Amino acid sequence: MFRNLILLSAAVLTAATTGVQAQSFDTSGTAGLSGQYLFRYINLFNDTSGNVTEACSLTGVITFDGKGVYKLSNTTLYDSAGTPTGSCTSLGGGTYGVQSNGIAQLDNPTWNFTLYGTFSKPVITASSTEEDGFDLFIAVQAPTTPFSNGSLKGAYTVGSYEFPNASSAGNTLAHQAYFTLNADGNGNVAPFTLNGSAANLTQTQVTQSISGATYSLSGTTGGTLTIPNSVTSQLAGGTKTLFVSADGGFVLGGSLTGADMIFGFQAPTSAASNSLLNGTYFVSGMDASLGNTSTFLDAFYGSVNANGNGTLIWHQRFDDVVDIVIWDSVFSSKVTIPASGAYYDGTYTTLVGANGKAMMRIGSGSQMSINIGIQAPSYPATGSVWINPLGITNAANYTGITNAYAPGELVNIYGNFGVAAQVDKGIPIPTVLGGVQVTVNGYQAPVYSVSPNQISALIPYGLATNNQGDIDYFATFQVIVNGTKSNKVTVYLDQTSPGLYTATQNGIGAAAVLHSNYTAVSSASPATPGETVSLFLNGLGTATPKVQDGAAGPTNPLSYADEFNTSDIFILLDDQIDTEAQGAVTFAGPAPGIPGLYQVNFTIPKKGLGNGPVYIDFNTLEAESYLATINLTGFNHNSSVTNDAPFHRPAFAKVKTGATAKTVNRKAARRALPVRTTARN
Repeated sequence: MFRNLILLSAAVLTAATTGVQAQSFDTSGTAGLSGQYLFRYINLFNDTSGNVTEACSLTGVITFDGKGVYKLSNTTLYDSAGTPTGSCTSLGGGTYGVQSNGIAQLDNPTWNFTLYGTFSKPVITASSTEEDGFDLFIAVQAPTTPFSNGSLKGAYTVGSYEFPNASSAGNTLAHQAYFTLNADGNGNVAPFTLNGSAANLTQTQVTQSISGATYSLSGTTGGTLTIPNSVTSQLAGGTKTLFVSADGGFVLGGSLTGADMIFGFQAPTSAASNSLLNGTYFVSGMDASLGNTSTFLDAFYGSVNANGNGTLIWHQRFDDVVDIVIWDSVFSSKVTIPASGAYYDGTYTTLVGANGKAMMRIGSGSQMSINIGIQAPSYPATGSVWINPLGITNAANYTGITNAYAPGELVNIYGNFGVAAQVDKGIPIPTVLGGVQVTVNGYQAPVYSVSPNQISALIPYGLATNNQGDIDYFATFQVIVNGTKSNKVTVYLDQTSPGLYTATQNGIGAAAVLHSNYTAVSSASPATPGETVSLFLNGLGTATPKVQDGAAGPTNPLSYADEFNTSDIFILLDDQIDTEAQGAVTFAGPAPGIPGLYQVNFTIPKKGLGNGPVYIDFNTLEAESYLATINLTGFNHNSSVTNDAPFHRPAFAKVKTGATAKTVNRKAARRALPVRTTARN
């Protein structure tokens, strides 16, 4: 959107609030989550070296009342440390809430913490990301009539994840796998192949043949799946509790005497392709990078935006439980889904479900991962002026609705607005354009452009918060067209949410970067060692001196992003963590002379990089953006940008630790925290 404006205004580019209104978690979607669900929750504890030392699971029935209270029944608790001496107990119930866009919060069933996640009927997924938790919660809607073996028939794509026999050396036994569970409706499973890896095996990928598996379903609370367990089956085996969702689309389970997680969905009924992955997917998962010298553990929730051509834009609310770092991570991956529905990129296998209703990623080798995605529901329009509850995104990189948003950020709002297309051409950007107004927590937002189905507006600086790293507030959007008000949509709010503009105008590929002579950095004109360049982006939050909403960045004096002033903005290039590859940031703030745009000047390191396109890992105290690239030349080797952004976060987390480290002891006395339906702590 700003690409032409950037170039036209190049001559001025290098010339270089009030208290937040309280806004509550939106519970308007809570009534949609009611009745009985069947759930599985696993929680793994670790020492300071990242070794899993204790493992817990809780399995049973969770009943939601549609008003914000849930109760547990028929539960089985497992704790590798034993009960009652172990760290986990069943609390029996709690509270919950669901927003209009499916973002959910609920009390953790074993600790007085909060689970953060999403709800897309008939599945809920969540993790306690804000509380240093290496955990995963999944629930599927229970049937209203008794199960029978006929409730499970046909092919299901299933993933399995486990850290068995937790001890100080428990990571050496970790394993993961995926397989096709083909049920005949009579209790028999056709022979299948386990595809996966185990930490105590040297191979990156292992295949093991299984025959004789059976299942048994009865009543309304599930049944069992039995996978013959022998010395040749190192990836999965034994008797597992098995749940089937009310619609028959999903399976869930695990051992009642272990802390594994098994989840699956109906497999494609015809040849799969990239087109199956289309729309927004709500995701949750666990990742463990088991290195020789360091271990990295994280749990997350978030979303994936897919466009049907194999490009996936990920958002993860990310919790590194070893270094105790929490932030929003945005990155992309590229898949080429074959007819089988399973695509391996060298690190992860991406699996897709029937009709694109679900997806999953399973790791390989020492990258132990289970990432689960459920296609978000479609929301019908509710009025002549309507915001799609999933349709608010950073205007630079089109991340999903679960990502945090920041004061000063330009956002695209999608829905039905019934107005003619119009773009503001003046400065400052007005709060009314073509009869359209946008409010955020009651503040009037500058409106940059309007059209029948899209509005671009700036989040007012008045929403600024004082939080450091955790998300404490919410932003509620409403559109008003000639006096007619839309529905309200609430999202998470943080101090920054960086999104880099790109030449393709979708956040992926070559970033919007200028040389000092105001020409674009490109493959034909790459940046060189020691050169200072200007990068253009979105979402850097407040600045000093203050800039009025919709006004252009000042030139004399310049306005500096507040996180630049506290040295909390840094750039890593080419997926390197050493200081040789860290760009020296010399300016970050509102772009001089241009409203609604941020500029960052940084110097290319003189060594340690590669020629060609290299990733820009842009970081603030709260978030990272790992989507865009910059073209370089003059170094002694070539870079290798791959289809999937490298798994770089273990090293990144260690850099970030000093800024955001917490002192949370999850095995200390449990804190009596209610579900945060007003704010995150």
